[in-house]
Order: sequence, then structure tokens, then C-alpha cells
Amino acid sequence: MSTPPQHPNQPGGNPFAAPGGYAPNAAPQPGYATPQPGYAAPQPGYAAPNPAPGQNPYAQDPAYGQNPYGAQNSAYGQPGQAPGPQYGQGPSIGCRTCGAQPAGDITIRQHTGLLIAMRFSKMEGPLCRNCATAIHRDMTTKTLAGGWWSPVSLVLFTPLTLLWNLYAHTKLKKLPHPMPSPTGIAVDQGKPVLHRPLAYLALIPVGWLVTLLAVGLTS
Repeated sequence: MSTPPQHPNQPGGNPFAAPGGYAPNAAPQPGYATPQPGYAAPQPGYAAPNPAPGQNPYAQDPAYGQNPYGAQNSAYGQPGQAPGPQYGQGPSIGCRTCGAQPAGDITIRQHTGLLIAMRFSKMEGPLCRNCATAIHRDMTTKTLAGGWWSPVSLVLFTPLTLLWNLYAHTKLKKLPHPMPSPTGIAVDQGKPVLHRPLAYLALIPVGWLVTLLAVGLTS
């Protein structure tokens, strides 16, 4: 049996073998890159790949447990900046109507007395001074105009509602003037209650009540 001819550029024997036979630890051949020095021994400061049982593998790492974002992260960004609000000390709540601050917890009521029925309405805070003033003037005027047209409203609910709104008026006057609204909403406060003709409709049922009392006292 004849031996097949060799390739003209192929040396004798295994073409992939190193000179002198199989040598796994032989020097690298020309044309192949040598291993990078960064992949040699583990860098100082890092634990061994196989730590002892119960040992923290990161205990020898000098960066373990440190803030990865540096010292500037301790106070919302820049060194020396005042820290942000703590729990329970957040910024004041904005007005529910326009979003301006400061706003107070104020409740304004309105009562409408019909002949055979009654209706109760209210607006609860938080409200800034401007919005609370506008709502107070509107709801108080409507109570003065339409809160007397039932017997129970005439003698009980409408007077109580007006007394409550008088108390709410003293609270809103203690609020400081708000900062400009972040939403751009500007509430028109309108005229004061006593400058609105609709409020003087209350003179009609009040006149009836005074007349009834006078007749009752003189009879």
C-alpha cells in the first residue's frame, strides 16, 4: 500500500504539532498574542476565589460597604447644601383649587332652604387665602339669598350656617397672602358680601320673622 504524497509546503508529521512533539506548555508561536498581564494573579484587596466556610468573600475589599456615589450624595447633590425635608417636616400642602401655598384647613358651608326640602353644601380645604375668600363670599351670599325658604331653615339651619361661615372668615383672615400659583390659576374674589345685592334678599324672611315675633308679643 503506497503512502499518499505530502503537501509541498507541509513538513513531515502532524501539521498542528509543535516542533519537537506535543508540548502544551511550550512557548507561544509567533503571530499569537501573549496573555494580558491583567488576567494573571488576582489583584490585591480581593478575597480568594474559594474563601473559607463562614468567611465573607468581600471582607478584604477596601471599597466594600462604602457609598458608591461619593460624599456629595449625602445632602441632595452638592456638599454644604442643606438636607431635604425630613419625615413629618415636608412642605406645606398647596391649595386644592389653584395649588398656591400656604393653604389652611378651612371648611365653608352653604344652606338652601326649600319649601318642602333642604340642601346642605360645603367646601373643605386645604385652601389658600384668595380662594377661601372667593368661596366664602359666594357661598355666604347664596345662603343669605336662598337659605330662608323653609320654616326649619328660617329658625335653625340658616343662622347656624352663617355663624359657621363667620368663624371660617376669622380663620382665613389669619392666613398669609399666598405665593403665585404654580398652575397659573387666578381666582376672582369678587365683591364683598355686603356689596352684593343678592345678599339683601335675606331682609324679606328676616322681616317676616320680626313681624311674627312682634305680633306674637303684642297679642
